[in-house]
Amino acid sequence: MSASVQNSANTTADPASLFRQGMQAMQSGQLGAAEEDFRRVIALDPKSSAAHVNLGVAYMRERRWDDALVELHQAELLAPNVPGIPLNIGLAHYRKNDFEGAIGPFSEALQRAPDSLQARYLLGLCYFFTNKYKEASDTLTPLWEQESTNLNFLYVLSIAASKSSNPLLQKKAFDQMLAIGQNTPEFHLYVGKAWLAEDNTEKALEEFRAAAAARSDLPLVHYFLGRTYLEQHAYPQAETELQKDAALEPDFAYDYEDLGILYAQLHQPEKAEHSFRQAIEHNSALVNSYFGLAKLYRDAARYSEELEMLDHAEALAPQSASVHYARGKVLTRLGQSAKAHQEFDKAAHLLKSFNDRLQQDPSGDRSADAQDAAQQ
Repeated sequence: MSASVQNSANTTADPASLFRQGMQAMQSGQLGAAEEDFRRVIALDPKSSAAHVNLGVAYMRERRWDDALVELHQAELLAPNVPGIPLNIGLAHYRKNDFEGAIGPFSEALQRAPDSLQARYLLGLCYFFTNKYKEASDTLTPLWEQESTNLNFLYVLSIAASKSSNPLLQKKAFDQMLAIGQNTPEFHLYVGKAWLAEDNTEKALEEFRAAAAARSDLPLVHYFLGRTYLEQHAYPQAETELQKDAALEPDFAYDYEDLGILYAQLHQPEKAEHSFRQAIEHNSALVNSYFGLAKLYRDAARYSEELEMLDHAEALAPQSASVHYARGKVLTRLGQSAKAHQEFDKAAHLLKSFNDRLQQDPSGDRSADAQDAAQQ
């Protein structure tokens, strides 16, 4: 056997060499080759937690969140005390917009590595996106020294402080926003988002227009203009702005979701269906897009398809009274009365406990900040 053939055979059977090869492939962006190498390592050494972690990371880079979570959880079983593993598990949940699911892993990562800025920051954002404002404020405040020049941090902290009745912290964060960002496009964007969070669409529009005038390609400024116009039922302006943002950021799913809502309100079901479908293609975790499709199919008497969309919505938002009530209605139409009564009972119970998540239409500031923070 020649030396080159012998070396090739040794590499094929050597987990360490395969692992190094996989790392090199991933570093050069060859994710398919990296996946193959890490899977071969696992076949030879099933207890290699590092191979499971890196295979999970490769899946994350391809936005294959569920596949990544399988590998990362296996790695955690093999190496339960490594702080980086729960951090990656949290990131996978975070980037699929499962903020509730990310809280536990980020909390664990922070307990194992108390100085981890990333774990603390993302944990605070997850509390914020799930309306746990006191927890968000308490988690983010210790980052003031490191993050007080970060407009996104200051915006989230000011809103969290306001909604958790901490006016001194709210003022401190807002004053710092003013000090470091006054009259910049980014500052106008964040102030507009703050006004939008307070349902003051006129003041929000003033700020978003100022941001767009200063920098028309500012990420998400056209999205927020479109969303604000949509809330004012100014449909032509909303459509124009959302389409502008979709052209600038074609992977941002909320543009398509809001266009779907717009077309549904204008009684243009074909356009609405197309937009909701586009939204789901870019982000399969958008409850409102599935719910919007379900309502379109209900109006068209396409009840089996309506139920299919509601099944997706229920999987994503099992605590939504709206989803369970809608399922009860469609099951009644399909002659499944026993299942329908079960759904009505669930809806009544959830409404009584004030836990109807779907009624809290995901606000633009939450969705957009989530995307921004995921890129940091």
